[in-house]
Amino acid sequence: MYAVELLPEMREQLEDLSVSAVASFTEVLVMLEVGPWSGDSLNRERPENNMRSVAFGPERQGLVVYLILEDQRRVIPLSLTWIE
Repeated sequence: MYAVELLPEMREQLEDLSVSAVASFTEVLVMLEVGPWSGDSLNRERPENNMRSVAFGPERQGLVVYLILEDQRRVIPLSLTWIE
């Protein structure tokens, strides 16, 4: 299991999202805890890259970019985009 670390900027951004967006993001957090490598690599030439992304939401209207620190078993979401 991985620890997910939300940066203060990410917490502030979550405060501005709708309830449905936050609910969808919560599902992403669970995925990041148990299987962060299942996201898409940001570098197609290096699929083992630890910078990943995952689309989420009922219509895939959200995108999270995150960093996996494998040696520390930590995941840090770096950016969150949600289109209403």
